[in-house]
Amino acid sequence: MTTKTISTETDSGAGAAKTGASSRWFRFNLWLHRWTSLIATVPFLVLCLSGTVLIFHEEIDDATGIVPTAQAADAPQRPIAEGIANVLAAHPGERALSIGIDPEHHPGVLLVVTAAAAETTFDHATLRFADLATAQPIGESDPAKTLTGFLLELHAQWFLGPLGEVIGALIALLVFLSLLSGLVVYAPYVKRIAFGVLRRGRGARLLQLDLHNFIGAIVLGWALVVTVTGFLLGFSTVAIMVWQATELGAMRAQAGRMAPVDALRPPADADRAIAAALAKAEDGRQVTSLIFPDTSFSTPRHYTVLLNGRSGIERRLFTAAIVDAGSGELTTYAEPPTYLKAIILSEPLHFGDYGGLPLKLLWTACTWLTLFITANGAWLWWDRRRRRAAKAPLEGVPA
Repeated sequence: MTTKTISTETDSGAGAAKTGASSRWFRFNLWLHRWTSLIATVPFLVLCLSGTVLIFHEEIDDATGIVPTAQAADAPQRPIAEGIANVLAAHPGERALSIGIDPEHHPGVLLVVTAAAAETTFDHATLRFADLATAQPIGESDPAKTLTGFLLELHAQWFLGPLGEVIGALIALLVFLSLLSGLVVYAPYVKRIAFGVLRRGRGARLLQLDLHNFIGAIVLGWALVVTVTGFLLGFSTVAIMVWQATELGAMRAQAGRMAPVDALRPPADADRAIAAALAKAEDGRQVTSLIFPDTSFSTPRHYTVLLNGRSGIERRLFTAAIVDAGSGELTTYAEPPTYLKAIILSEPLHFGDYGGLPLKLLWTACTWLTLFITANGAWLWWDRRRRRAAKAPLEGVPA
């Protein structure tokens, strides 16, 4: 059997001998694998490159000083309301939309999201910081102007907002179809040639094809996980909008029968709201975020307090405590719906940021291997067309 024959058989997935329905199924998957891969090649290359950087977003943000460091992270804390008041005093005409507390990554630092006093959305917000021990402002940041913020907007939204997220989901769907169809195409191939064999000395094309199949089989499981989670994350804004219109909408309707509070200076301050949420918290949950009244994620009367677990999967999932900003009393606990939980849990699986540096390095290696087979597959398709174009003029030449 000549090299040309081997290449021809391999390009068709060693399926030339198949007939009937089996052959049609094989040819369909070969066509599907080729065209879904080609359509997704360029955007998927961008996703791989930006995703590699975002795997290490925490390390990059720390190295570039995006979030300042508290002077004494283990010192006794001042009241949170005092820190919020000092931040707002330094920026007259603004209101607090939310606060964040992250003792694991930013110990001793209070994150305060502010915007113009009339704002109720987070579209034009600024992230400011206060030292929890002194309650004094210690800097600010615009996430959109940082390296990781820029790359995240590219990776998640293609600079198109929620529409870009849906486009990203469609790209993930194309890659998912490419992976599954590639598995069908590879199945008869591996029956003819031992797994992992790289046929050297028979031309660059055959070697590249063997590398494509071998590496593709190695990273298949990882690629399926990242693709499925990327597809789910593409609908994160849609899911939040549904949650706002249903569960949060019902709470807003109920709150509409109550007198709204002054969202700039609620009668019950942030410390009382946090204490009310923690009083009924289960399983040692801790407050990670507090959203002020009269925002897109709260009601005109209530705080929305988010509590997360301290370890394992509970660190990712939140419970929303709705606290009356007038009386400081807990109104209700609201578990996120199942569809929102699925999206929340997709993020750590997608970026590999839940297992420390070793897992991040594994995610990076898999990303670069996938990057290779994406570019390598595009080259195989181009080389095949080039060979056909070169062969066509010779078909009419007499021997």
